[in-house]
Amino acid sequence: MRFASRIGLAVVKPRAAFAVAGDRRYAGRSGSDLLLAIVILLAATQLRWLVSAVWLGAAVNVGLGLSAFVHVLTQTLMLDLAVLVIAAGIIWFAGGPRRELGRSFDLACVAALPLVLLHGVAQIAADTLSLPTPVAVRWVVECVAFGWMAGLVTLAIFANRRAEAPALEARARSHGMAAGWVLAGLAVLGFAGQLRWIAGNVDQMRPLVAGATAPPLDLPAIGANGALEQHVSLAPGRITIIDFWATWCGPCLRAMPRLDAFARKHPEVDVIAINLDDAVEARGIFDKARFVLKLLADDGATSERYGVTAIPHTVVIDRQGTLRKVGRGGGLDLEAEIDALAR
Repeated sequence: MRFASRIGLAVVKPRAAFAVAGDRRYAGRSGSDLLLAIVILLAATQLRWLVSAVWLGAAVNVGLGLSAFVHVLTQTLMLDLAVLVIAAGIIWFAGGPRRELGRSFDLACVAALPLVLLHGVAQIAADTLSLPTPVAVRWVVECVAFGWMAGLVTLAIFANRRAEAPALEARARSHGMAAGWVLAGLAVLGFAGQLRWIAGNVDQMRPLVAGATAPPLDLPAIGANGALEQHVSLAPGRITIIDFWATWCGPCLRAMPRLDAFARKHPEVDVIAINLDDAVEARGIFDKARFVLKLLADDGATSERYGVTAIPHTVVIDRQGTLRKVGRGGGLDLEAEIDALAR
């Protein structure tokens, strides 16, 4: 049976897919199928970010590029893979006297396939339509995906307890092949969309390095209780320091008092802190510490354009709007950078 047919079976005929996965003549094949499906979906949904990570490593630093590459993988796959391990443990535990770890894992890989595929299809649809995905829609997708997987895990438990796997019907093979080709078509559509986006946005993907023109800035200020207020842009003719941070980032929080002290010492410099995750919590942190920094909320596109792959991510922009320094992961000596610009 071909790869596309086995993938399709997991979606339209899961009992047949479990019969194939439970056949010990093909031990480990469902794990290989899941891995190949993940690689295809990464190419169809995350190619632009993987290319950006490789470009960052080649143009700036191999370590930073590798960090960005790993970040894309973990953000995309960490939850799905964690659920896969949990599902394998549940299937193994419920296997009774017929417990076999390898077989349990093979069955769990089949149960996880629709979860991975649904996440991928949802991302391809959002990219193809070029529309933001509302939070409510994302929650619906997650509920459907994990509910579907829970049902498949239940089926896998019963399949694991059978003495022998049932024979695979020809009709099931046909249905699996048809579904597999539909999924392949969606993957091609997503891959083509990624290539089209890359071809039309090369400048946005190019890693920002010293000497480049700073991308425009137009983000809302975070007011009382996290309310988004008037938008802030780069002030022409002024030195600007931008710091991208998140409320969960320990190094960011430890660096913030020094950044605030710098802003108080240099009122002639615009110091902007752009929060990446939680406007309400960010405002609370700033109010409690009485920071005077300008606090803005990221819109996703700005941090991507500034090449934020590790935080704190700090950039120094001169009076002409040119990037003079990019600090990824902290460690910039801002006093030295300002002194260099004053010469």
